[in-house]
Amino acid sequence: MKKIEAVVRTIKIHDIQHELLEIGIPTFSIYQVQITGIHKGHEGVRNKASDYIPKLKIEILCADKDEERVIDAIQKAGQSGEKGDGVIFTYDINKLVKIRTAETGDKALQ
Repeated sequence: MKKIEAVVRTIKIHDIQHELLEIGIPTFSIYQVQITGIHKGHEGVRNKASDYIPKLKIEILCADKDEERVIDAIQKAGQSGEKGDGVIFTYDINKLVKIRTAETGDKALQ
């Protein structure tokens, strides 16, 4: 099992949700986050710390076999081609237990 997290532009969330639904991923969590970083100044002469930039963080649990499809869907729908489109990262999940039914593993994802 995988946990996929993505930090994306807020304006892209509906496109991403549509793409995820198309590949059979109807459920995920969304959090409002703010990022900051060091960017070149307007003339590119000196570095300047940016203000906080609002983004959304998506968290998805999926079967190993779905990892690449989920990543591709987020990248396709989230990409504008400009700096700041975001990042996607994945984790291995050792165990998942559904509280209500005590199902584990891929069965707990359904």
